[in-house]
Amino acid sequence: MGAGQLGESSNWVGKLNNALPHEGTILIYTIHGVETWFKYLGDQMGYERAITFSDIRGDGDLNIVDDFYAAYRRARRADALTSELLDESAIREIIARCRTLRWLPHEKAAAMAVAMAEVIDTLIARVNPQAVLSFPIDRYIMDILSRRAKARGIPYFEYTAAPFAKMSMLLYEGQLLRRTIDPDTEDIENKRAELVDPLFKPSYVSKAVHYGKSKFLKIFAYFKLRGRFFQAISWLKRDPLGLHYLDAQSFLGHKPRIGDIAYDSLVDNDWEEAVAGVPASDRLAMPLALFPEASIDYWVHDLGLVDYENMLIDIARSFSDAGFMVLVKDHPLQFGFRQLGLIRRLKAIPNVLFLPYEVSGNKLMDVVENCFVLTGTLGLQAALLGKTAIVADSYYSNARDFILLGNRQDIASLPHKLRAFSHNDELHRVQTRIVGELLKGCFDGDYETWRGFDPNNPSPEVTMLGRNIGLQVAELMNEHPVAD
Repeated sequence: MGAGQLGESSNWVGKLNNALPHEGTILIYTIHGVETWFKYLGDQMGYERAITFSDIRGDGDLNIVDDFYAAYRRARRADALTSELLDESAIREIIARCRTLRWLPHEKAAAMAVAMAEVIDTLIARVNPQAVLSFPIDRYIMDILSRRAKARGIPYFEYTAAPFAKMSMLLYEGQLLRRTIDPDTEDIENKRAELVDPLFKPSYVSKAVHYGKSKFLKIFAYFKLRGRFFQAISWLKRDPLGLHYLDAQSFLGHKPRIGDIAYDSLVDNDWEEAVAGVPASDRLAMPLALFPEASIDYWVHDLGLVDYENMLIDIARSFSDAGFMVLVKDHPLQFGFRQLGLIRRLKAIPNVLFLPYEVSGNKLMDVVENCFVLTGTLGLQAALLGKTAIVADSYYSNARDFILLGNRQDIASLPHKLRAFSHNDELHRVQTRIVGELLKGCFDGDYETWRGFDPNNPSPEVTMLGRNIGLQVAELMNEHPVAD
């Protein structure tokens, strides 16, 4: 495939109405390690200028570190817990959703948010971009960036990988930004077959791994040392409040302790025997997300659902009381990071089993007819397999084919809703509908091109990805001038 050419696998991508170039500037918030890749993508999008900015000293075309500390010192001297840009409600929500700020003293966290809002608002006013691009929100800086862009009427796009191989998508607060053009029937069928393949698994799942105490110790020791190293780097770079460094510190309340190595004492190795006498319709799969999990912190609107661990306890208790057996399966990338307090609390509830880490998501789906997961891909997989999936409103869900959980108060009614849920449509039709809606927001381009990216020798694939992001943004801005 030549540089700048659209992909061949989804011909409907070529039906975009707008051609490049665009006028003005695209502003890109980049994270450490991919700044040259993201800058290159921006340069291919067709804007007159692509400007990156970063909160890590030395990264980005524009760097906000010194401006942030100047604003932070002003906020602390004034005992500022709010500002003209962020009222008390906004500050409270920003802190609650950020996996780092929520563990800091309130005065410090509030001052950091106030300072960052001032700096980002000034930056946006200075650059005056036509659009803002970042990865999906997973930290308070991006949360504030999204808020200030929206306040100034500037479209904000979150770029990430699509569920389909070598495809991408744009989101806004976890919602898929769809174009009105319908994908081709052949494309839908091909992608439907891809997702319902019995061997399908998310891209983060690799080869089989042995989960033992030695592996736990290696992970634990590595991240302890990493935290110390990052702390030293933050001092050397005069950036003690840098989120990149703070996020690695073991004082954060969600970090594991050495005692969490005893996870194997909680595993139900005989789980298959335990469920044998329970009808599949009375089994609920409850795969756990990474914790803290950005797609929960920023994609669900109700803060009661962001209170993830207590929310899970409410879910398990509600279904246990209703006669369900709850099968808890941890995320494969969470091994070595999960505190056992949550697992012990779940295991204290009758009819709750904790499956071995070696059990795959596909294996779990084979033995249940019901699944609860707020935003994870197993919710999508469950619905495509004809299971009843309870999920939050996210990029793949809809009110027809899923049971949507919008707030904490609805948890008590979920068992009744699940038993009453009717699969009226034939499965192929359900799959086609879900995949068709997904494809409206997906386009050709391999997210994984950031690996090994060489700005002096960019591949045709990464050039094509940048161009296709630009085309997708153009069409979305025509149809939806400001994301809201």
